[in-house]
Amino acid sequence: MSEQAAEPTAGRTRVSTTAVALGVVGIAAALGGIGLLDLGTRLGVEGGILLLVGALALLAVALGGRPYGPAVEGSLDLSSRLGLGLLGGALAGLVHGVLTVVAGSIGLTLLLGVGIDVELSAGQYLFRALYGSVWGLALGALYPVIPGDEFAGKGTTFSLLPSMYTLFVVYPVFLGLGLLGVRQGFLTFPFVLLGNAIAGLVAAWVISWGAETDLAPVSDPLVE
Repeated sequence: MSEQAAEPTAGRTRVSTTAVALGVVGIAAALGGIGLLDLGTRLGVEGGILLLVGALALLAVALGGRPYGPAVEGSLDLSSRLGLGLLGGALAGLVHGVLTVVAGSIGLTLLLGVGIDVELSAGQYLFRALYGSVWGLALGALYPVIPGDEFAGKGTTFSLLPSMYTLFVVYPVFLGLGLLGVRQGFLTFPFVLLGNAIAGLVAAWVISWGAETDLAPVSDPLVE
């Protein structure tokens, strides 16, 4: 890693055009990879994994050249945020799955006419954990610049990204369920927004916990 001083000067913390471009391409590739994985076919899984690997490489290049250290990043450096985001995202995905099953078990989805799958297998729980971990990595990388003073504001704001991706890409493009998933019911989109907001809160809380407690295994900055 290059020796870039952690001096909080405007010139050194400015994001270059190249880094932004690589970041945008990396995020687009990651979203495409997630969409292919969601297809569940062998070709989709293989293509999705390749896209995700490429996306991680692009994002690593985009983020790796930035200044680092406590003076720039605060109490958590990038590697700490990524680790906590990975953990928080996986936990958020599992919580999202449990809430989905509960909503179906109490008849809420049936009452409101929302055709969301509420019977999840072990494999589907695993997929949700993996899916959440990908978004958790993105949350960890972007956490310092996401609007909001506390984890609740940051988590809720960030949750709009996976919600928009689901409503405007996954449902209409990959699953053929129409814009906002209207073919599953007109009240599908509030369920998506609410579920992802709760998941975002869980993932953001894990990152916030890492920043505020001495018990967190990666809470200390790697660079003094």
